[in-house]
This record gives sequence, C-alpha cells and structure tokens, in this order.
Amino acid sequence: MQPHVSASQMRATNELNSLEQLAANRTRSKLNLQAIQFALGGIEYLTYLITFAILFVMRVLPDYPEISTTSVTQWFNQIPIISDYCIYLLLFLGLYLLLTYQKQFYSIRQERSLTDEFIIIVKLISLSFLIAIGITFLMKNTMVYSRAVLLFFFSTTIFQAMAYRYIRKWTFYQLKKYGKLKQNVLIVGAGRVGMQFQKLFMKSETHGYHFVGFLDDQKLNERVMGTVDDLEKVVREQHVDILYITIPSERKKLDPLIQRIYKYQIDIRIIPELYDRMTSVYEYRQDYDYPCLQIVKTPLRGLNLVIKRCMDIIISLLGIMILSPLWALVAVAIKLSSSGPVFYNQKRLGKNGVPFVIYKFRSMVTDADQKLEVLNDHNDMTGPAFKMKDDPRVTKVGAFIRKYSIDEFPQLLNVIKGEMSLIGPRPPLPDEVKQYSDHQWRRMDVRPGMTGLWQVSGRSDLTFDEWINLDIQYIERWSIALEFKILLKTIPVVVKGSGAY
Repeated sequence: MQPHVSASQMRATNELNSLEQLAANRTRSKLNLQAIQFALGGIEYLTYLITFAILFVMRVLPDYPEISTTSVTQWFNQIPIISDYCIYLLLFLGLYLLLTYQKQFYSIRQERSLTDEFIIIVKLISLSFLIAIGITFLMKNTMVYSRAVLLFFFSTTIFQAMAYRYIRKWTFYQLKKYGKLKQNVLIVGAGRVGMQFQKLFMKSETHGYHFVGFLDDQKLNERVMGTVDDLEKVVREQHVDILYITIPSERKKLDPLIQRIYKYQIDIRIIPELYDRMTSVYEYRQDYDYPCLQIVKTPLRGLNLVIKRCMDIIISLLGIMILSPLWALVAVAIKLSSSGPVFYNQKRLGKNGVPFVIYKFRSMVTDADQKLEVLNDHNDMTGPAFKMKDDPRVTKVGAFIRKYSIDEFPQLLNVIKGEMSLIGPRPPLPDEVKQYSDHQWRRMDVRPGMTGLWQVSGRSDLTFDEWINLDIQYIERWSIALEFKILLKTIPVVVKGSGAY
C-alpha cells in the first residue's frame, strides 16, 4: 500500500529535485569555465617561465662556457647562482598570481574594459617586481643578479600579460557571443531605474546576459513576469544567475525572500535608491558616535593635484618638442589656404570661472564670430554650446585639422601656463556659462582640459547633457588610472577623427 503524500510534501520534493538539477548544471558550467581559465593561465605562466629561461641563457650562461645550453641538469649542478634566480622568479610570479587573484582578474563575472585591465597589470607587475627585489635584497641575493635579465623580464612580462588579457577577453567574448557562457538576469522593480538599467546592460553583447524579465507589484506589461512574491519560483524555473534589486525601499518584504533564494547560489545585487546622487569619493567620519560618510567634491586635491600638474608640464613640453615640425606645416597650410592669422585667440572661462585666452590654429574664416548669429538656428547641439555639421565658416584646411584635433595643439601653451590641463572639461565660452544651471556649473570646479571623457566617448556626437554628465563624472571619480585611461583612449579617437566637426 502506497503511503499518502500530501500536496505540500509533493511540492517540497519537486522543489528539491529542481534545486538539485540546477546545482548540478551550475557545477558543470563552473567546472568547464575553470578548465578554460586554468588552461589559459597555465599557458600564460609557462610563457613567463620560458621567457625567463631564454634571458638566463642569453645573459648568464655565457659566463659559464663549459656548460652546454641544452643540458638543463648541468645548470643546477654547476651554476651556483641559479638557485638565487629561481628564488626571485618564484617570488615574482607568486606575488603576481596572488595580486591578480585578489583583484579578481580570473573571475568571469568581473567586467572591466581592456584599458582598465592594462593599467592594473602595469601596477601589479611593478609592485610584484619591487617587492620581489626587496625580499631578495634582505636575503642578500640581489648582487648576483644580472640587471639586464631582471629589467628585460620586467618589461616583457608587461607586454605578455597585456597580450594574454586580450586573448582571454577575446576567448570569453566568443563564448558569450555564441551562448556558451550565458547568464540569466532577473530584475526586481520595473520602474524608472529598472528600465534604464535593463537598457544599459542589454546594449553590449560581450556581457553574455540573457534578460529573463521583471518582477513588480505595481507595473503590468509583457516583460513583467509576476509580483515580488513570485521571486523564488521564477529564480528556480528560469535558472536565474544574477538578480538585480532596484526597489531597496521594500526591504521588509524582500529580506525574507532573499533569505530563501540564498540556496540557489545566484548573485544578488542591490542598486541603492540614491545611486544617481552618489559620487565615488567618501571620507568616513565618526560624529558623536554616529558613523557617517562625508561626500568629497573631487579627489583632485592635495598631492593628487601636484602629481597631475607635474604630468601636465612634462607631457606638454615633450609634445611641443615632438610636434614642432607639424606646427610649422600646419601654419604654412593655413596661411596659403586663406587670408588671416595662423592662430585664433578666444576668451574662455577656466577653473572657478576665471577668464583666460585660449590658443588654437585658425580653422575658420576671419569673420567667423560675426557670422555666428546668422547660424544660431542651425545648431546641432542641444543646450548653450554651439556645434554645427558642415559649418560654412570652416575652411578646407580647417576641416582637416578640426577632424583630427590638430587645431587644438597650441593649447599645450595654455597647459604650461597653468590655465588648462591635458585632461579635464572643455573650457566654455562666457555666453555659455551664463546659461548654466547649478548642476552644470560643477564642471567649472577643476582646470579645463584639452581632452576628457567627453572626447573619448563620442566627441561632438554627444548631446550637451551627456557632455556635462561625463565632465562631472570625471571630476567626481578622478584618479591617476583614469588619467592614463583617457590619454590612451584619446590617441585612437583622434587618429580616426570620429565624431569631430
């Protein structure tokens, strides 16, 4: 006689079976991913070992002519300093592996741009190199090392690490593109934040995201799969990998549900209610036994300001020396193509609204300012700034130098004078600033720059509001890494000449 099974027991059994199947699928996918990562990592570190061995053969073995190059066993028996080199190599690679693991370099869920990863690689390899040298110095081994071996190994490791990061990115891009590393995403909250966020992450194919749908108690449309109470059911049935919660104010209702879905081993991410007012820089304070976060306007202050100014001066001087022949050619071309001066000087507003004269190669006819009123109705830019495609005031030479930003090279003189920086918001005209809102005035908190986030994110193709938001994002999230990232991204943008008119 079959024992009676209640409906609740049947439901619990089905849930358990579903949970076991889901766990098995996740484990299988995780093992496959780990195998790929292990293979790529193994090849990468094998390359480092081979590189070090080649440098050792080229620089150290010639001091031991009696030893055969191909007899590795003789190296360990007859070269007394080889153990010192092995100690350095193990320290360096061990530290580098530890630091990259700590930075989650081998996590498929860590989304970084290639430029960000390159910058981090240089930092981590430099840190590993210095720490390894410091430890071997304390062990009194540094005197036996060949400087050429260590320096060549340090520099080649950087380029090899960058190459492998590119290979790794490309490999996982292909796997995601063809659905081999698909991640199912569910969003709780179909309001403004949820809808905006869904549009943003669905733009990129490289993330490998598959949008399952929304859960919301208020909204009803074809993408809303149910209410918040259906969370566990949807997570289980749709095999959700990532859960985004965009309504954290409903915590009393969500907390019990979140506790229940912990067993499904999914990523739970909460977007804070004040996300659009949050900056990335805080200082922790303890005021009268109450913990609080003090918002810092910009991290570009103190020593950071000194470092940035030194970088501006050094790079500007080098730029002027390297580009001086090009300046002469541009000056001749401007003079032969149209009447008027080579340079164009214009009043702009800098940090805190302080006026200064900006220098540019002249790209328009001499009476361009007088003709502006006639063209105001043809402005392609929303907001106070004026931008116009096929501007009739632009000369033929001017169109070329504007496309490739050559007209802005004389601003290196403004940088040296301290009126501008290499990177920062573009310096506005006084008439533009008169129309600024309080929010838009934030872009005047730092020195204006020759390039910035706006230029590497679309240049003139951006709307004025997008332009302002990128400037403020730069101000609030400034870092040395961001400076180098913008500099590196500016080069291909300028060479392509995209988005400039």
